Amino acid sequence: MLEAYTKWIVRHSVTVLVLTLSTIALLSLGTFQLTFRSDDRIFFSDENPELSRLRDFEAKYGRENGILFILTAAEGDLFTPEKLAAINELTDRAWRMPYVKRVDSVTNFQRVVAQGDEINIGHLARSGIQIDQHQAKDLKSAALKERLLVGRLLTPDGKVGLVAVQFRLTDETPGDPAAELMSEARAIASDFSARHPELKLRISGSLALDNAFGEASARDGVFLTPITFAVIFVLIGFIFRSWAVVLTTFSVVAAAIGSAMGSAGLLQIPLSAPSVSVPFIILTLATADCIHLASAVFRTSLADPRTADRAGSVVHGLRLTLRPITMTSLTTAIGFFSLTFSESPPFRHLGIIAGIGVISAWLLAITLSPALMSLLPWRAKSTSLLIPDHWWRVLHRRIVQHAPVIIIAVAFTGIAAAAFAASNSLDDRYVDYFDNSFDFRRDTDYLNRHLGGFYNLEYSLKSGKAEGISQPDYIRQVDAFAQWLRQQPQVTHVAALSDIMRTLNQAMNGGGEAAYRLPDEARLAGQFLWLYEMSLPVGLDMREQVSLDKSESRMTVSLEDISTEQVLDLAARAQKWALENAPLLADSASATGTTILFSHIGKRNIEQMLSGTLLALLLISILLFFVFYSLLLGGVAIFSNLIPPLAALGGWALFVGEVGMAVATIAAVTLGIVVDDTIHFIEAAQRARRMDNADPVQAVLTAMQQAGPGITITTAVLAAGFSCLYFSGFQINAWMGLMTAIVICVAFVFDLLFIPSILIRMRRWR
Repeated sequence: MLEAYTKWIVRHSVTVLVLTLSTIALLSLGTFQLTFRSDDRIFFSDENPELSRLRDFEAKYGRENGILFILTAAEGDLFTPEKLAAINELTDRAWRMPYVKRVDSVTNFQRVVAQGDEINIGHLARSGIQIDQHQAKDLKSAALKERLLVGRLLTPDGKVGLVAVQFRLTDETPGDPAAELMSEARAIASDFSARHPELKLRISGSLALDNAFGEASARDGVFLTPITFAVIFVLIGFIFRSWAVVLTTFSVVAAAIGSAMGSAGLLQIPLSAPSVSVPFIILTLATADCIHLASAVFRTSLADPRTADRAGSVVHGLRLTLRPITMTSLTTAIGFFSLTFSESPPFRHLGIIAGIGVISAWLLAITLSPALMSLLPWRAKSTSLLIPDHWWRVLHRRIVQHAPVIIIAVAFTGIAAAAFAASNSLDDRYVDYFDNSFDFRRDTDYLNRHLGGFYNLEYSLKSGKAEGISQPDYIRQVDAFAQWLRQQPQVTHVAALSDIMRTLNQAMNGGGEAAYRLPDEARLAGQFLWLYEMSLPVGLDMREQVSLDKSESRMTVSLEDISTEQVLDLAARAQKWALENAPLLADSASATGTTILFSHIGKRNIEQMLSGTLLALLLISILLFFVFYSLLLGGVAIFSNLIPPLAALGGWALFVGEVGMAVATIAAVTLGIVVDDTIHFIEAAQRARRMDNADPVQAVLTAMQQAGPGITITTAVLAAGFSCLYFSGFQINAWMGLMTAIVICVAFVFDLLFIPSILIRMRRWR
């Protein structure tokens, strides 16, 4: 049956070519239906409990959709007439941006000033009013005393300030609002900087983050795609010295990518920054299938005069590789489909699309590839595969002589490195997803160094009843909670209702420092709050600070640039403190916010992927036992492919020490990839024993000569292809590419040293 199929493919090459390309063309039409999501919420499933809590929070106070203009004085501080006028100009311009909801800045900060028995609430430096140097100096003195301003919109030295713009966006907002608003923000910044060189302007914020995800994807597509294609196909051309092999491989790769991406469009799977790397993955894996076939065809043409004609060589090469290519494609697809267990939708999408691509590449490798190889002119040269047979004989001789030492050395080194895998610490700081080539990363790092606040903990503190936020006990406990948080070294600012109450009480009692305290009566606190709300201008009200029924108030805790483990530790300690010291807040002292979402996602992803990895391991184990008809060989194969990803994670722990949610996918994905070469090698050794009646030593030599070139070439191509991802500016893709390349190289050592040594020493295998 196998021989009949291989002969039919070659005999009907033109028909196969037409049918295959027609099918791929139809599937590729789905690419026109592809969509892309750049918002950070794509990383979280609808079932994510932290996301559910954040949505409840946003239902009360609104969603954080903001752009931060970061202003820095080139010389001195921000408090000169010219600079304050420029800040007012930028504030006014920000109010005219599309979808704008609120603009907070240093100059429009709502300052509370006592006037007899009343209070006056107005801008710190109102737009359009001319001030002199002396007045600017007085404004600085007043501003630096405002606890609601300093640390939130202004640094304590007065040199760096913010214009914070909030937008009214929903999931139904048409187009790509993040890209649209960031484009306008950059245009505003460019014009502003040209006219006000005394101020340096940077841009950050949640919408800048969303836009950066889109920019990272576009940059990888434009920059890395041609580089990866060039590296792989130049490498193939250099190894095989045949344009026919290059053209055949390119055709299979392009068709596999087209069918996978088209299927994603038809299945309405959105692309995102992580899943946009799928074409690179399919490129390398489809190339591996073509290399194994081309290597077998060339070796057949050189070694057996009876099949020296092109069609005969293709038939024989396909017959040698059809079974291992099929099995390796199944194991690789299982590895990728196991990503459907991931907590993060982009990795589920990556697994599904890549799995479809692997299956497509397999079908094309056993149909389109042999059809093209039989139609195109080529001639195998003795130098085509770069690895002469005598090299394999030399390596084989060394393995026979030192097999026990090799087994112990490789196994011990791998296990020792794997022992460190669990010592990696989790860190998913989403700003660090981008390298310093991104404006967003540089500007946000600057913000975190000088003012902090890009990372936040959000609380909705419940009083237990409507209008309860005016109760003295509630306000005192909110204030105590805020004071405790301010004492934590990672906290840069805390904005709480109690600060407003202290400011109002101070203003209504003469403005002295001694009056900066909480009101003692609920009636008085309620009047203060009502008076404050009535005095605020439109667009700067308290809708984002208190719930509609006045039963809950918002507390925002701004943080330094700290790791996700530190974030979770602070949130846990804060909740414990509230449980022990603020009974009214005990039920609502659980932090939420985007920072909390990303802090939990790494651990949650690893927990979910553990199930997926174990299932993939079980299925691949069953498949290997079925392929080899041997528990011994299946066990050797599983050990040889399970240790490399764990050893790579152990080495990563020693040299880097931090992993994110992407690394949780490494074991599942690479297990399916690296087992490919193991199958090819053991399959060749078994075939030598079965067909040539060779003893284990001779069978290993035959396997090294037959499968070794293909294994070596595919390892080089796979490692080179995934290494190209390391140059992505998006950390998730860069780390995934680098880790995968490392695992592939470690697995190569097991395939060509450990497994041959085992097969030589354990002679009772079939």
